[in-house]
Amino acid sequence: MHEDNTGEIQKLIKEYIESEIRFKQELIARQQIEIDKLHEQEEAYKSLVKEQQLMLQNSAELNEGNKQLMNKLLGDIGKLQNDVDWYKRTYEQRSFLGTIREKLRRKM
Repeated sequence: MHEDNTGEIQKLIKEYIESEIRFKQELIARQQIEIDKLHEQEEAYKSLVKEQQLMLQNSAELNEGNKQLMNKLLGDIGKLQNDVDWYKRTYEQRSFLGTIREKLRRKM
């Protein structure tokens, strides 16, 4: 009778261990699937980050180009304003005879 109990206990232990092994194998399989999904998401995020970095770099380059263009235009506006001021001083604030004298002096 003692051997019967030992055999039955061994059978129960074996079934329990096999059950635990199956459970752990299923758990490992589910976790592997989850890991694979996370790797896919990571790759998608990396791709998205690279795309966003390229867009940011392009925006920075465009911004720098616009800044240089704005500075050039502001310089041009300043030069044109100086020209307008010169014409005002020359033709609006001076007398007609003074303007003609200055032109004659330049020719000589």
